[in-house]
Amino acid sequence: MLIRFNVANFRSFGEKIEFSLIANKERRLSSHYVKGNGINILKSGVIYGANASGKTNFVKAIDFSKKIIIKGIDKINPVNCHFRLKENNSNIPTVFNYEIKVGKNYYSYGFAIQLNKNQILEEWLYEIGSNKEKKIFERFINEKGEHEIEIGLKLTKNVGNRFSVYKEDFRHSDALLFLSEINRKSIDDFAEVVAFKEVYNWFNKKLTVLFPNSKFLGLNFIGDDSEMTCTFNNFLNVFQTGINNITSEEIDLDSFDIPKLIKEDLTKNIEKSKTIIFEIKGIRYLLRKNENNEYKIKKIGLEHINNKGSIIVFDIEDESDGTQRLFDFIPAIHELTKTDSVFIVDELDRSLHSKLTYGIFELFHNLSEKNESQLIATTHESLLLDLDLLRRDEIWFVEKVDNESKLFSLDEFKVRNDKIVRKDYLLGRYGAIPIFKSFKKLKF
Repeated sequence: MLIRFNVANFRSFGEKIEFSLIANKERRLSSHYVKGNGINILKSGVIYGANASGKTNFVKAIDFSKKIIIKGIDKINPVNCHFRLKENNSNIPTVFNYEIKVGKNYYSYGFAIQLNKNQILEEWLYEIGSNKEKKIFERFINEKGEHEIEIGLKLTKNVGNRFSVYKEDFRHSDALLFLSEINRKSIDDFAEVVAFKEVYNWFNKKLTVLFPNSKFLGLNFIGDDSEMTCTFNNFLNVFQTGINNITSEEIDLDSFDIPKLIKEDLTKNIEKSKTIIFEIKGIRYLLRKNENNEYKIKKIGLEHINNKGSIIVFDIEDESDGTQRLFDFIPAIHELTKTDSVFIVDELDRSLHSKLTYGIFELFHNLSEKNESQLIATTHESLLLDLDLLRRDEIWFVEKVDNESKLFSLDEFKVRNDKIVRKDYLLGRYGAIPIFKSFKKLKF
């Protein structure tokens, strides 16, 4: 679970901002938080703000830092990602820090990076206890300009010798994170370094970021996973999309009419992924390799019933933008209700009706009571500003102040739980809304 996230000097965030999912002391909507070690951790959060206030930059900060951890800084483009509206900020480190809960353990992990040089300056990992922190490792640049690693763990002689080699190899590794490199080593037999694995796997397997242009993430489950297919059908029925059933037609690759070079490229890439989604003439297909090493192509069909009771099959591209957007969210909601996952969604309400957006949060909280999943989203949908749906500490705002994005919680305003928050927000009482000059002055 995500407990806190801090970022400084990234895009529209100049000074450090903090997003916290530590619940306040009120007992309302107790199913919305998980009891932790001396704290209660919220399961959801929504972030409001005017256009260009910094909502998407908040999501990009999480996505950017995750990519550095999982893929490496050489796989991303950090140019102009610092806060550019303050002189000399390109020479100031950009800092990311996470506090997370993994199983029963709590960690603080972060790093400082000089973006204009693609250089890691500092890195740290601590285990957080109820009274004190325990250092797992710290990484810094010493007086000789070399990267130095201090291990805070008690290591056996064998493990200590291995880590001495790793540390020595790391002295001139400007663009590498120590956490990431250790997880590329053979450390499964090291019981002492479980923290390295737990934290890395949280970023790699538990944390998912969705942007508005993320498409069809759940299609690869349809047809092969009967539970997921049934889940899709149930959700699409509840959301009244008009889709009666999802079908999949399997086609042998050899008989599929596409150029030979495209076939070779597809089969070469499938070794890296269980499923490949590709598009030809506006129709999406899925290619996968079965247990007999045979390549099969699957075409997804969406069944509708016409006025005579007959089945008419549509392609996904024939559906509305809102229905297509649901194909992102249905597998996300399914995973959130089955596993301890964290989903960060930018513009949750894009192409969705207000009641549907409201219903996604209702479904999430009703179906995820038994696990430690979290749904965090940016949105413009004011219907969610309902204290019967969300707690005060789950509602956040982002606003530009002197060209910098600032983040603050509704909980800071100490509003009553019977207050009509939506009305007050639209009236501007919490800030974070667009302020227009008079349209009458516009001339064409």
